Amino acid sequence: MRLPDALKALMPSMRTGSRTAGASGQHRMDLHGGLPFWLVRNGLGPDYPVLEQDVRTDVVIVGGGITGALCAYMLTQAGIPVVVVDARAIGTGSTCASTSLLQYEIDTPLHELVELVGEKNAVRSYQLCARAVEGLGVIAKEIGMLEFTRRPSVQYASKRSHVAGLVKERAVRNANGLPAELHEGSDEVRAILPFDAPAALRTPIAAETNAFQFTHSLHAKSTIAGARIHQRTEVVDFRDNGTGIELRTARGQMIRAKYLVYATGYESRDLLPKDVMRLHSTYAVISEPVPGTPWPDHALIWETAKPYLYMRTTTDGRIVVGGRDDPFRAPALRDALLGKKANALEEDVHSLMPELPFKREYAWCGTFGATKDGLPYIDRGPRNRNSFYALGMGGNGITFSLIAAESIRDRILGRPDPDNAIFRFDR
Repeated sequence: MRLPDALKALMPSMRTGSRTAGASGQHRMDLHGGLPFWLVRNGLGPDYPVLEQDVRTDVVIVGGGITGALCAYMLTQAGIPVVVVDARAIGTGSTCASTSLLQYEIDTPLHELVELVGEKNAVRSYQLCARAVEGLGVIAKEIGMLEFTRRPSVQYASKRSHVAGLVKERAVRNANGLPAELHEGSDEVRAILPFDAPAALRTPIAAETNAFQFTHSLHAKSTIAGARIHQRTEVVDFRDNGTGIELRTARGQMIRAKYLVYATGYESRDLLPKDVMRLHSTYAVISEPVPGTPWPDHALIWETAKPYLYMRTTTDGRIVVGGRDDPFRAPALRDALLGKKANALEEDVHSLMPELPFKREYAWCGTFGATKDGLPYIDRGPRNRNSFYALGMGGNGITFSLIAAESIRDRILGRPDPDNAIFRFDR
C-alpha cells in the first residue's frame, strides 16, 4: 500500500503520545493507531491556516473535529461569531477513526436506562437522539454532504437468553413513539439479516456517513458564514476573567472571547471529575469492495453482547466491522493488539457469513470514552461559567454532538434549555 507524501508526513504528528498543554485542557493524546480508511480515501482535507495574530470573537471552540464542526455550524448559522482552533490537522484525531454509524439507540438499552436515570430522562434521551439522526440528514443536505445515507438499524440477540431483553426494549420504545420491530423465528430474522439469530430488533431511524468528510463540509459552510478555522494551533493556557475568556496559544497569540466551548472529547478528561468517564480501546477493519448487496437494505448491524460487534457498508461497496473493545491502558498496548484484534474481527465476519467474500484491506484502532449511563456530558464548565463542554461519549458520539451544539447555541442565545439536567456532570 502506497501513501500520499502528505499523509506520510502527517503520520508522526498523529503519533505524538500524551502530553499536557498547560491549564487549557487541550491534552493531545495518541487517539488512534493503524491507518484509518477515511484518511486514505479523503486525504488530509483543506489546509486551514495556523493562527498567527491575536483575535477577538464571541465564541472560541477548542477542537475542530466533528463535534467542534457541528458547534461552529450551529453557532454561525445563528449569527454568532466563532473561532475554531485545533492542535492537530483538522479531523485527524478521533474523527478520522470514527466508523460513523448514526443511530438513535445509545449503548445502554432504553429499558435499562430507565432504571438508571428515570423514565422521563431516559425516554427523552432516546427521543433527542432520534431527532438528531434526522437533523444530521437535514444538515447534510444544507451543506452539500453527499456521503450521508439513511439505513435501517438491526440489533440481533447474541444469545437466546438475550431475547427477553429485546422484547422489553421493543415494548418500552413503542410505548414512547420510538419505532422498533421485533423479528423472531428463522424466516423473520433471515428477512432482515444474512445469518441466523434468535431474534432481532429493527428500526428505520439510522444512517451512515463519513465523519471526516462531514467535518470538512461543515467547516466550509461555516467559513462562508464568517467562522475562522485554524489548525495546528495549540492552546497552552487560559484565564476566565469573569466576563470572558482569554486563551494563549503555543506561539504566543491571544484569543479573547465571551465564551469557550471544549470540543476536545476524551482529551478533556483531566479537567473533569475522575469518575465521569472510562476510556476503552476499540478496533475496526474495512474490506476490499464486495460485489452485490451483502445483506438486506445495507442495514447497520450490531449485537446485544457487550462489547458488541457491529457492521456497516460504505458507498463504494466495502464492509466496515468494529468492536473487540478492551479497557484502555496505554497507546502502545492498544496498538500492539491491532493485528490480533483485526484477525479476530475478520474471523467474526466469516463465522457469521462464511460465504461472504470479505477480505480485509485496512485496519485501525482508537480510544473512546464511556460514561456510567451511556449518556454524554453537555454542561457548563465545573470551574467557570463562561465555558461549555460538548462531550459525546460511547457508540453514537456524532448524534450526541448535534444535541450538544444545539444546546450550547440556545444557552448562549439566552434561550431556555429544558433538557439541561439530563446531561449535567452532577446528574
